Order: sequence, then structure tokens, then C-alpha cells
Amino acid sequence: MSNLKYRLGLIVALILLSGYALYPRDVKTRQRRADGTFYDTTTRRVPLRKGLDLSGGMHLALDVDESKGTVANKSEAIDRALKVVRTRIEGLGVSETVIQKAGNDRILVDIPGIDDRERAIKIAQDQAFLQFQITDKTKGLEKALPRLDAIAKERGYDVASAGPKVATPASPGLSGLLTGADSSDSAKARTAATAKKNDTTKAKADSATIPGLTGGAISKKILAGQMPGQFLYDIADQDMLKRFFADSAVQAALPPGKVVRFGSDSTAIQNKVYRFLYLLDARPIITGEYLTDAKPNTSPLEGTVVEFQLNNEGGRRFQRETGKHVGDYMAIVLDDIVMGMPPVINSAIGTRGQITMGQGRDLQNAQDLSLVLKAGALPVPLKVAEVRNIGPSLGRDSINNAFKAGTIAIVLIVAIMLVFYRFSGFLAVAGLALYVLYTLATLAGFDAVLTLPGLAGFVLSIGIAVDANVLIFERIREELDRGKTVRTAIDEGFFHARSAIIDSNVTTILTAAVLYQYGSGPVRGFAVTLIAGIVASMITSMFVVRTFYLLWLNRSRGAQTLSI
Repeated sequence: MSNLKYRLGLIVALILLSGYALYPRDVKTRQRRADGTFYDTTTRRVPLRKGLDLSGGMHLALDVDESKGTVANKSEAIDRALKVVRTRIEGLGVSETVIQKAGNDRILVDIPGIDDRERAIKIAQDQAFLQFQITDKTKGLEKALPRLDAIAKERGYDVASAGPKVATPASPGLSGLLTGADSSDSAKARTAATAKKNDTTKAKADSATIPGLTGGAISKKILAGQMPGQFLYDIADQDMLKRFFADSAVQAALPPGKVVRFGSDSTAIQNKVYRFLYLLDARPIITGEYLTDAKPNTSPLEGTVVEFQLNNEGGRRFQRETGKHVGDYMAIVLDDIVMGMPPVINSAIGTRGQITMGQGRDLQNAQDLSLVLKAGALPVPLKVAEVRNIGPSLGRDSINNAFKAGTIAIVLIVAIMLVFYRFSGFLAVAGLALYVLYTLATLAGFDAVLTLPGLAGFVLSIGIAVDANVLIFERIREELDRGKTVRTAIDEGFFHARSAIIDSNVTTILTAAVLYQYGSGPVRGFAVTLIAGIVASMITSMFVVRTFYLLWLNRSRGAQTLSI
């Protein structure tokens, strides 16, 4: 009796776990408005997703972007970029994507269940090249401004939009704090870059132009910032300034070993929006190649952040370089854009830090950034050659017919079991119901995607589950024909059928594993569903159905006959 209680307890526990895995959850999704824009919302749904053939999705074609330079070996570069793009897209939580190489210079991406073009495109083509660079403290840009003004005058840049003289802002967050752990305590060598709010709310009025200059075309557009190497400009001048500083003559006029980088943050001054630009040391103290992990987070002080971790080699290099620059400001540069405000280095930093994205930034932005950082930088820049939404590849009629065929197959299986094996067939059908529950819960637990081949594998595994019961029931019949008691016949039937069931199921699992390893897209979906179904069928046929028999025998107090 105690053995029966343990069996029933385990079955109930599996039912509860399966119910938890399939219980509808609130999921954050993006919905399309009537005007074509998107908005974030929360929907409640069962955690089972449909594949591209059932739900449709998005198609992207990515080409090598040679606008910034010729790529010597496109085919090899595309092969490496293919792995990075696959890691990024699958990191979105989207399975069953079809990502493949087309020719020598194109990647084709089919993403099921996503129609947010902007997000998919950004994640797929972001370069994600991370650098840590020290801000200039030699007043290099101030010294180079006369030459820059002369170049602007020679190039004919417009000065009509030069801003008025305004007060240099003292907006919160302009100064930062970067703390590091004691390098002697390796077990606690965790560091974090945190933005420190400036308590100052007002500042004395300073000239918008840099002191000592008469104010040329570029001088009039740039305000002095509150840290070395930091400057501000009117957002209306952004396009012009980006074109200007991209000019080869301008780059040659900058101090040797220095580069200009634009910032991601902005501030309001007298009802006008200003953004930041920085003069930085061209040589980074470290790059993102040493990054091993990144994850999003939120902080009441800094807002949305991305916490990152470096490997041991990167940690040693970071600690050595930051130790040389204590008291300096360090810009965190992603794809040539300074993220947030450069914090000041207060001590040597080890393997951990964070990128501050600022207040008001969506957590999804931090999730996407951590995703592309973990996947690594693209070996070559990619551009979008084609993007379009695609409908279910099978068509609504094909999907309906497939579900109809599956339903008919299940009904026939149930009817055959009840007609041929009567009461025993009823126990097998009861086990089959639990099999369906366990299989769907397993698929939800592994975040698998339902595709039509996957559903075919599911129906096929139902047939395999019934096949195991047929083997058991036929052995029980043989033992009853030999004159054995009902309890003995049941025990002998399960015992003698066990080896045949295990052998046949294990060989099928190995075949499905090979399909999963070397297949892609719907083929892998078929393999995953088939493996989950076979494992569930072994549990239900050999454990659950036998428990039902034991429960029946216990309640009938040793039945003399068995309906089989």
C-alpha cells in the first residue's frame, strides 16, 4: 500500500508541475497600432509559441556594408557574422528561426512571431564594438579650434544657426563616480560604474564659446562641458557637426592620438535640447573582446543600466590600466557613441562594471544591449537589403487541415484501444491524457516552439505511446492464457515488455537527436517534440498505467478476471 501511495504522489506531483508550466502568464509584447507604430503591452497567454509556418513573422536580408571600407574576404566574414547574428536572434527568446547564408555576401533571417521591424533590424545589424577610452585632459580641442574654424570657413559650413551665449548647464549626472574593489582581495574583486547625481541645480553663467577665442563657425556651436574633454552642442546642429568631424581634413587637424565621439545623452538649456560630444584618447584602455557576460538592471539612482563582467585576462588588464588613470574620466563607447556620462575612476577596477543608459530608457533597450554585447561584435558591418513581414508559410487552410488530421488520428487511436482492450484500453487512454499534459508541459518548460512538423512528431509519439501499451497488454493476455492470476499476469506482462519498449524508444530518441543536431528550423522542432513525447510515453505506459492497475487491484481486493 505504501508503494502505491508513493506512485500516486509522484503522478500528482507531475500533474501539478505540468499545470504550473502551462499556466497562463503575463508576457510583455509589442503590438502594432493602426498608424503602423508600436507600443509595449502585457498579454496573458499559455507559454507555448508557434513557429514560422503556423504564425508567420519577419524576413530580413542582410548584406555586407562596404560603405566604410572594402571587405577582403566576404565569404569568410559572412560565415563569422552568421554565428553572431544567430546568437543574437535566438537570445531574443525566439526559437525555430531560419538563419542561413545566401551566396557569399548575404544572410537571410526568418523570425517567427515578430513583426517589430525596428527592434529586429537593430539587434541584427548593431556592430556592438565596445571600448573604454579616457577623456582628453590636455585641452586638445580648444587648441585645435582655430584650425577647425578655418576648415569650416574653407568648406563653407553655415554659421547662421550658431547658438546664443547661454549658461553652461549644471544638469544632474554630469559628474560620475567609478569605484573599484581592492585588488588584493581577489575573492571580492567586483566593481561597478555608478552615476552620481550632482546636487548642484544652478551654475554661474559662463560664455557659450570657449574662453580666449573670438568665435568662428565651429567655436560658436560648441559649449564647454563640466569635465575635461566634454562639450555641448545644439541638437539642431547635430547632422552638420557629424558631417564636419567625419571630414578627413578635420580629423587630420585634431591633436595626434585623439578622436571626437558623440554622446547618447542630452540636456535642456533655456527650452532648447543640447547633446554632448567628447574628445577622447584614440587608444582604448580595453575593448569588449574580453567581455563574458552582460545583463540588464534598473537602479533608482542611475536608471537603466547594463552590468557586465570581463574574463580574468580582461580583468587584469582593466585593473592595470584603470590604476594608471585614477582621477581621470573614462568614457564607455559603444559603436563610436559615448554611453551616458563618463564616470571618474576613483580606484583600480577589476572584472565587473556597468554601462549607465540613463533615466527614462526602456528596460528592453538594456536587454537588447546586453544581448548584442554577449553575442559579440560583428566581424563586418551589415546593412539591411530587404525587410518584410511574412504570413504563415502553410496558409490557413493547410493549418486547419493539419489539425483536423491530427484530431482524427487521436480519435481513431482512442477508439481502437477501447474496442480491442476494453477496460485495459480505458486505463491506457487515461494514461494517454496524462501523456499529452506531460509532453506539452515539457515543451513549455524548454521554451520550444510548435511547428507543423513538431505537431506531426507529437501525433507520432502518441502512436508510439499506444504501441508500448499494446506490447504490455498482449504479454498480459499471454500470461492469463497460461492460467496465471490477474495480479501475476499484470506483473509479468509489464516485466517482459519492458526491455522491448526501452530498446525501441531509445533507438527512436537517438534518431531524433541526430535530426536535432544536424537539422535546422522545423526539422529541429520535429525532433524536440518527438523526444519529449517519447520520454513522456515511457513514463505513462510503464509507470502511470501500471499504477492505475495497482489502484484497481487494491480497490477490487484481488479481482479474478481482467477486461483485456
